[in-house]
Amino acid sequence: MSITNAISGLTAAGGLFVIGGGLVPHTFAQFLGSIAVLISSFNIFGGFYITKRMLDMFKRPSDPPEYSYLYTLSGGAMMAGVLGAHF
Repeated sequence: MSITNAISGLTAAGGLFVIGGGLVPHTFAQFLGSIAVLISSFNIFGGFYITKRMLDMFKRPSDPPEYSYLYTLSGGAMMAGVLGAHF
């Protein structure tokens, strides 16, 4: 499963290169690149979701709680910085 996530990651990176950084695609190739990024991101996040569900099957009731949702704080701060620098 990690190999298909790696292939989807390469497809997403290639699509980002084709898009070129604009907010709206202007050519047919940029439109196809944005579709490739969208479909690849669904596949990547779906793979992470399924992997998390499989790992949760092996959890014991005595395991400490996980706070993985806190990782979104750093991602949100980074996105705020990128958007702040863009405008």
